[in-house]
This record gives sequence, structure tokens and C-alpha cells, in this order.
Amino acid sequence: MKKFLDGLFHALKVFAALCLAAMIVMVFGNVVLRYAFNSGISVSDELSSWGLTWMTYSAGLVALRDHGHLGFDGILTKFPAGVQRVLLVIAHVLMIAIMGLFLHGSWQQTVINWSNAAPASGLSMAALYGIGIVFSVIAILVLLGDMIAIITGKLSHTISSEAEEALAEAAETAKQIDGTHTSA
Repeated sequence: MKKFLDGLFHALKVFAALCLAAMIVMVFGNVVLRYAFNSGISVSDELSSWGLTWMTYSAGLVALRDHGHLGFDGILTKFPAGVQRVLLVIAHVLMIAIMGLFLHGSWQQTVINWSNAAPASGLSMAALYGIGIVFSVIAILVLLGDMIAIITGKLSHTISSEAEEALAEAAETAKQIDGTHTSA
């Protein structure tokens, strides 16, 4: 299962990179065409905005699995490990509930827009809203896996050593700055 998940998230990384590359080519090409030849490709504007949406959701899933999103743990670290675990489970339940709402809304938008064609490309607008379904289903599965790992003790919340080093360095810098201000 781990091999499958690693492959899936590697594919998401590649997909996000391909979306970015396609966006760059389409937007830059369109700029060159507009300024150099007084023409352009209208579908490139539409598809580059779709690429941005798909890239954002794909990269967001990768960051979710890698625990790469911004987090605030200043209060959480003040509690004992058992309380931290309970609070993390509550947070995961809330995130799963929000992803459930997002899934429901994405499904409704996809169904509503199934027969609507995009203005420039003529593609179904369901392709734009469908990425929300993919995102929320995978996000729910990742969050459920993390929540189970928290409950079983396989995943604990700790400040990384890099963060600890950065905090220590910031404290040292603050002491040095404070020392120069008091001695002057």
C-alpha cells in the first residue's frame, strides 16, 4: 500500500509540475503573440487558469501528506502528550468534516456544470470543478490515515529539530540586539 501511495503522490508532483510548465508556455506564448504579431490564442488564457487550479490542488495534496502546510503549535506544545493527542484528533475530525463539505459542494458544482461548456475551449466545466472531488477524497484519506496514526501513537506532534534550531538562533539574535541597545 505504501508503494502505491508513494507512486500516487509522485504522480501528483509530476502533474503539478506539468501544469506549471504548461501554464508558463501558454502565457508566455500568448504574450509573445500579442506583442509581436498582434494576435493570440484565447484558449490559452482559459487553460492556463485551469492549470493553476489543478496545480494548486495537486500540490496541496502533496503538502498535506508531507505535513508541509503552515501550522501553529505554540499552544499545543504547552500541553502534555496525551492532551496533545486528543487535541490533534479533534483537529483532524474537524478537517475531515470540512473536507466532507468541500466534497459535497464540489460534487454539486461538477454535476451542475457537466453540460456547460467553457467559453474558449468548449470543454465541459465539470473538468474544472471535478478536481475538487479528487482533492477532497484524497485529503480525507490522508487525514484519516494521520488521525489513525495519532491515535495509535505512530505519529506524534513534535517541533522539528530545524524549528528548534531556528528558535534558538532567533533567541540568540534577540539577546545580541537587546545587548547592543542596553549598552548604548
